[in-house]
Order: sequence, then structure tokens, then C-alpha cells
Amino acid sequence: MKRKSKIFSFIFNNILKILFLFFIIWLFFFDENAFLRQVKLNGEINKQKKEIERLRLLIKNDSTLISILKSDTLNPDLEKIFREDYLLSKPNETIYIIEK
Repeated sequence: MKRKSKIFSFIFNNILKILFLFFIIWLFFFDENAFLRQVKLNGEINKQKKEIERLRLLIKNDSTLISILKSDTLNPDLEKIFREDYLLSKPNETIYIIEK
């Protein structure tokens, strides 16, 4: 009987500490906004931000390339490569290949 009363008095005297401990455990592991879940989500957000930055850089490079290709003024060296390697021509122009 004394043992039961000791356990009961211990719980009664420390009920706030026990409830606080359960609350902390609940917040860290089981809650919808749990600490561990927040750490995981923050890592995912950082990964997505890096991916966005990488894609923005690709878009910038591609838009620069598109603007260069849309302009009518081609670099003579680039035009030579297009004509000789890819056999591209201007409208109403005929290409003759002369082999040596």
C-alpha cells in the first residue's frame, strides 16, 4: 500500500513536469509541425531553390542564344561553319559541293 501511495504522490507532485515532457516528445516526433519534419522540409526547400537557380541560369543562356540566332547579323566564322559543316543556305540559294 505504501508503494502505491509513493507512486501516486510522485506523479501528483511532478504532474506538470511529466505533462511537459510528453508535450515536448509530442512536438518533436508526432505533431504535424514536428521538428524533424520541419528539418526535412527545409532541406527539400533548399534543394528546390538550387534547382530553380540552375534553371534560371539555363533560361538566361538559352535566351541569349535565341537572341543571337534571331538576329540577321551572323558572325562570318559561324556562317562558314553553318554552310560547310551543316550545308545550310540562305533562301533562294543553291549549294554546290566540290570535292578535292
